[in-house]
Amino acid sequence: MEDFIIRIFLYTLLPLLSAALVIRLDRRIQSRTQRLEVYLLYLFGLGVAGSGIGGFFGHLFLSDIVAESIGWEVGSPFQLEMGFANLALGVLGLIATARRDGFREATVIAVTVIGVGASIVHFIDIAQTGNLAPGNTLQNISNLIKPALLIGFLRASRLAETIGDVGEAWSVKHVQAVGWMTGMAAGGFGFGFGFNQALLGTALGVLAGAAMVYITLKNRGKSVGSFENG
Repeated sequence: MEDFIIRIFLYTLLPLLSAALVIRLDRRIQSRTQRLEVYLLYLFGLGVAGSGIGGFFGHLFLSDIVAESIGWEVGSPFQLEMGFANLALGVLGLIATARRDGFREATVIAVTVIGVGASIVHFIDIAQTGNLAPGNTLQNISNLIKPALLIGFLRASRLAETIGDVGEAWSVKHVQAVGWMTGMAAGGFGFGFGFNQALLGTALGVLAGAAMVYITLKNRGKSVGSFENG
């Protein structure tokens, strides 16, 4: 159960907390459009790309452990198919961080269909078999909340774009920062999970990711802006 609670925090709550902290520290973020963009970057990066690529490795290399956590039979080749479906979401999320066009809507549709569809399957299994394994119950929290967050923030962002634009120069370093946080946090969870130390691995990964976010945004050029120096 602990591993799934960590996953919910890592891929659903941490994107929101990270974005809120960056907005708090970065004085160049002033408009509503910019604030919404930061939230979307972390939701697409850590929330979609990190979760998708992490799920791919889990279903591919730790398939029996994943199956047991859901309460399903081990050894099914459908695990591999689900792994590649997760990889597809991860790649979409990664690309969506650098795109501000209809590609983001398409990515949100994919996340919503797979997330809601997976939850329906889990709910049916609970009703038919009484399977209350963490992977069959807790995981639905993330499956449903993440699409709702993406839809809400993306819709708000599209409405705010009529007021102003974030600009490519402004966002390029934020995309890089999100990449560092995604790689470090998801990698930390993956390594920790593999060695039965998911909490420690995640904590170290998040701390390393936060440090890289700070360094990335601190060292950007004057034309892009920087963190407050006091």
